[in-house]
Amino acid sequence: MTIARRLLASALLCTTLAAQAQQGADLAFTFTDFTTWTLFGNATAQNDTPGNGFTYSNLILTPPASGGGMSGAGFAPGALALDFNQSFSFNFHFFIPVSSELRGDGLTFTLSDVAGLGNAGSGLGYEGLSSRSIALAIDTFHFDGKPVSPSLQILSGGSVTPLAATETGLGDAIRDPNYQWYASLSFAPSGLDDHAGTLTGTIEHLDLGTFTVSAAVSFADLGLVGEPVYFGFTAANGLATDSHFVTSAMPVPEPGTWAMLLAGLVLVGGTASRRLRSR
Repeated sequence: MTIARRLLASALLCTTLAAQAQQGADLAFTFTDFTTWTLFGNATAQNDTPGNGFTYSNLILTPPASGGGMSGAGFAPGALALDFNQSFSFNFHFFIPVSSELRGDGLTFTLSDVAGLGNAGSGLGYEGLSSRSIALAIDTFHFDGKPVSPSLQILSGGSVTPLAATETGLGDAIRDPNYQWYASLSFAPSGLDDHAGTLTGTIEHLDLGTFTVSAAVSFADLGLVGEPVYFGFTAANGLATDSHFVTSAMPVPEPGTWAMLLAGLVLVGGTASRRLRSR
């Protein structure tokens, strides 16, 4: 199956989840131009139309063949005013290309009162970012006494000690050259108007299944209530050589599609003109 078809199939699989969000941001199925984002460290962004029917915007948090020691972050240019007594959801596509050398360390999707970059290596670019922050981490390097990688983790307060973790057992399968990973971070409030509830991170793959991690969180305790909330991504590879990509895609209309669209606009314009003359 081609990459384009896999993306379309993934979109069909996850559209219902993406449509549920009334607060948050749809980065997976609404085209996101990452070249407009604020970048930190080694992060770069680029747009590309490779001729397969799609235009891609790629946020490259750590560059390919970097030799390790890289960290980067990218944050959306504006902050959100989130009501933590209401549900919210964010979604995105990510991929980690296959590396022939040392693998690690991972990436995060982060909500924070500031946009920036934390510590490199096992800090995933998140550690030390802000005490008023929370993150979904995809950790891909194993340390003794830590969850076996690759794992999903909920992090908070700029710390990489997880509130909750799920070991996926995926091994190197998480490094997929077909760019198929869909991820989401969603919040279900307690219903007690206490700015607390359950935060759930999910990653989905067409062939490898679905993995989730959940944790009880209090945004009041985090100090995020009433604060502007910036959202973005961080990543680091320490001594490893993994690169970390977040990608957005939109179909490029074929010439015939453009002709049909133009004809439709002409028809609409003609109908409106006739209605005006009749009045």
